[in-house]
Amino acid sequence: MEELVKSIIEKISSYNIFNNFFPGIIFCYLVEQCTRFSLANGEIIENLFIYYFVGIIISRVGSIFVEKLLNSLKVKNKKTKEKKPYLEFAPYNKYIEASENEPFIATLSETNNVYRTIIALFILVIVVKLYDWIIYDFVSSFGAVGQNLAFIGICFIIIILFVNSYKKQTNYIKSRVEKYCNSKETK
Repeated sequence: MEELVKSIIEKISSYNIFNNFFPGIIFCYLVEQCTRFSLANGEIIENLFIYYFVGIIISRVGSIFVEKLLNSLKVKNKKTKEKKPYLEFAPYNKYIEASENEPFIATLSETNNVYRTIIALFILVIVVKLYDWIIYDFVSSFGAVGQNLAFIGICFIIIILFVNSYKKQTNYIKSRVEKYCNSKETK
């Protein structure tokens, strides 16, 4: 069993470790410490899958919601008093070209994604804490019906999250394919 776990861990990229496993582990730990919920209390293999899956959800919340929220924020420049976006991304085709020629940019982007995931992690810990503090007893008062409705609601939220993630990833793939085809045509 230990060899299987070791083999799986060796094949996981640093991106998956820092954007999925660690946030999943930290989230499960914090939720267990500050709420009445415990997400991972099985065997080590089962817990690893739970940590990874929870981490994927956290990462997707960061990618879909946190990024969009921060990208839509406008802040006033102290010197010019002009409002500018809080975040300004390089155009994706320029990012692709630059990262192909300067690999350190991809490392910086990965680190950037970790920060975004950590923001999402703490937002979700707050959401779970608020649910535990304010809503859980209300939902529980409806017995099995309330628990089932909460479960179905969470499933729908996760479906919406991954549908949006799928669309975003499809757009990235399309951009990469178009860039490749355009560069091939110009040669």
